[in-house]
Amino acid sequence: MWKSFSLIFFLLGLAALGWAQAAQSPQALMDDAIAKQRAGDFPGAAKQYRSLLKLHPEVAAIHSNLGASLAGMGLFEDAIHEYKIALNRMPGLPGLRLNLALAYYKTGRIAEAVEELIRVRQRDPDNSQATLLLADCHFRMGQNKDVIRILQPEEAKHPDDLAIAYLLGTALIRDDKPAEGQVLVDKILRNGDSAEAHLMLGTAKIQAADFAGARDELAKALALNSSLPGAHVLYAHALQVTSSPEEAMKEFQAELAIDPYNFDSNLQIGAMLRKEQKYDEAKPYLMRALATRPGDLAVRYQLAAIALSEGKVDEARRELESIVKESPGFTEAHVTLSMAYFRLKRPEDGNREKGIVEKLTAEAQAKQPGVKAQ
Repeated sequence: MWKSFSLIFFLLGLAALGWAQAAQSPQALMDDAIAKQRAGDFPGAAKQYRSLLKLHPEVAAIHSNLGASLAGMGLFEDAIHEYKIALNRMPGLPGLRLNLALAYYKTGRIAEAVEELIRVRQRDPDNSQATLLLADCHFRMGQNKDVIRILQPEEAKHPDDLAIAYLLGTALIRDDKPAEGQVLVDKILRNGDSAEAHLMLGTAKIQAADFAGARDELAKALALNSSLPGAHVLYAHALQVTSSPEEAMKEFQAELAIDPYNFDSNLQIGAMLRKEQKYDEAKPYLMRALATRPGDLAVRYQLAAIALSEGKVDEARRELESIVKESPGFTEAHVTLSMAYFRLKRPEDGNREKGIVEKLTAEAQAKQPGVKAQ
């Protein structure tokens, strides 16, 4: 964030631009703004940067510093606006683009953060912060192979970096490579009993459908660090199988207190509220999930099911048709689409969807040993 400060000092000698007529000199304004920003007085710094912009709104570096101050205040959407203005005038600065990516990340706009981080790494391939953040973005989007592709070379170069070991190890476990992931779990455990190691072990047990074992490992992780990102949501998934929906709901909500844009928590809470017919409460959660993973079929299905329940039958029908076209094996979407057709007085289409449901159900049952199709 402080890299951009050096870019602004070229302004200080520009008396010819008319700034010398200001009641306070530009150098004094700038010095004051920088001092406030470094001291954590982001509102005071933002006020000074805005004063400078009234004199010269075309100066990109002031917009950049104002964006950093707004981000420090948690006003990420406003920060994004300022960063974009600055980038339109100074497109070649990796540090500025990294700040924009961080603002996107903080607001749950993960796909947009990825685009910016890729550009940062193209100009600055050794930027470790951009590399780790890009891997984390792919991790949040469930793109484990991308996490592995990005971090395996980094882990080889930085074998003692536990943040890399944690992300890479978890991605390997999620990608059905438990033996490779276990190597990194062991590396973390050698540094002492850690929440991260128990979280990785819990993830592995969920992958193996050992939900009771996962529950116990994740409880240990949370006992060591109740603020560990991702732990509450995995614990909630284990509780859904081994305990009760009410306990799971509490854990999903606890995850959102740490990360308001956690995809799984928003999706699961939205789905649970939909089943309770609390549609207005469900929608904000589902929309946040969709913002994190645009186009996600599971989220779109939940929103289509709400639309059907609210009587927006044709709207639901269009979305469900799109979903089953993209994912022909999505049984629940076929079920709901059948209901939409019958409500629209289209029995032929409804019966066709029922036939697809029966076929998919029979195929799923046939894959389960010892289960006879009903």
